[in-house]
Amino acid sequence: MTDIILALVPDYGLYIIMGVTFIAAMGVPLPSSVMALTSGGLAATGDLLLMEVLLATFTAYILGDQLAYTLGSLAKPEWLVKARESRRIGPVFQRSEDFYHKHGLLAVLMSRTVVSSFGPYIAYFCGALKMHRLRFTAIALLGAAIWTCTYILLGYTFAGNLPQVSDLVAGFIMAGVAAILTLGFATKLALAWRRFE
Repeated sequence: MTDIILALVPDYGLYIIMGVTFIAAMGVPLPSSVMALTSGGLAATGDLLLMEVLLATFTAYILGDQLAYTLGSLAKPEWLVKARESRRIGPVFQRSEDFYHKHGLLAVLMSRTVVSSFGPYIAYFCGALKMHRLRFTAIALLGAAIWTCTYILLGYTFAGNLPQVSDLVAGFIMAGVAAILTLGFATKLALAWRRFE
């Protein structure tokens, strides 16, 4: 499926990039990271304009994010229960919910950068749990800007080596997750130590 989508990018360019990014921001498993890397590479070769690619990707990400938040805010409380019990999305939904409850507002930023697989679910939670839209949007804008610029500019810079860059980004993401978990563990340990003093 990824190969089919990527083959359409040179002909339909920004429409494909926007569509995939928008739908992926709502939780549908599409290769938005690979799409962003590839579109950056196409901008480097002159097939697409870099500023248009950055703007289209960022806009689509934010629109998908806002729609996910809105759908979450319109959902009835039973929706969360049904999502948790679903065999298909239940496990990732539960991990995303735990991540949100553990990190709060920071989860919104982290789920758009370091742990982007949680991003759509966090947006639904923020809406369902009635987080103030302005607060959600401010953090989501920052996260979307970081994600967009990182992937597209990596693709632009390393246009001839996209598979290696994709592996490198995955390695950095895993290292970032490990660093955040280590920091969280160290903070909990320090707080627990203070209680015993």
